Amino acid sequence: MTTLTPAATGLTALLTHRQRPALGAFLPAGFPNWTAGIETLRAFTRHGADFLEVGVPHHTPTLDGPDISAAYAQALGQGARMAHVFSTIRLTASSTAVPVVAMSYWAPVLDFGIQRFAQDLAQAGAAGAMIPDLPASEAGEWIEAARKAGIHTPQFAPRSADDDQLAAIATAASGWIYAPAAPAPTGYQGELDLPALNDFTARLRTHSRLPVVGGIGISTPQLAEQVAPFVDAVVIGSPLIRPLLQGSAPAGLDGAVEQVRAFAHALHTPASSRPLSA
Repeated sequence: MTTLTPAATGLTALLTHRQRPALGAFLPAGFPNWTAGIETLRAFTRHGADFLEVGVPHHTPTLDGPDISAAYAQALGQGARMAHVFSTIRLTASSTAVPVVAMSYWAPVLDFGIQRFAQDLAQAGAAGAMIPDLPASEAGEWIEAARKAGIHTPQFAPRSADDDQLAAIATAASGWIYAPAAPAPTGYQGELDLPALNDFTARLRTHSRLPVVGGIGISTPQLAEQVAPFVDAVVIGSPLIRPLLQGSAPAGLDGAVEQVRAFAHALHTPASSRPLSA
């Protein structure tokens, strides 16, 4: 593997050997618009986000619920393209002290070019990219391109995965393994089966020593605090996007920032402050 870029090395350092879970904040590139999106990401880091995920807008986000789907549609309707993704990452990574990771469906990567996508991400300062709809068994070309570029390839682990599939996911992963807190689309706001999540993350850790990042269904700060004992980081998206969709500036931004503060506070509570395996 090519030597990791400084951004990728920084992500590894952030997520390993922590005393509390890190907080990741997700926002699509170009949402609410290109300039406001960059300012929103910067605001998230000022108010508690330890790392950022920048989404690549896509017309058919099959794994996403209504909030992220609407944000993608708004970004695309305003002309967001892959160039906006790289610009958002570059401007955010260069002006904050936190790692930035891209989140993309596979189709936009194929359309843009696998090698070019990996190289342009690295040049923009991204620490890596997660492609949740690309099975590990089919990810060889992407993994090779990303590793040559020196960036991480976090892997999405479906809750339905058997041990053979988890082993393949662990082999393909670098940076982290993503464990959905609920087997549902993003934006799920129901109850969580915490014992089942505990069992699943324990299974993941038998296959890999990489950090485990939780998301999907961690819809409130209270749930983040309850999930914290099982994971090394929590990523939130829909709770931040919802106020931005519902409120005009600056009210929408204020609501999203307040969510970041609340989730960060929940992950800082004494109940969540314990050594994590990495």
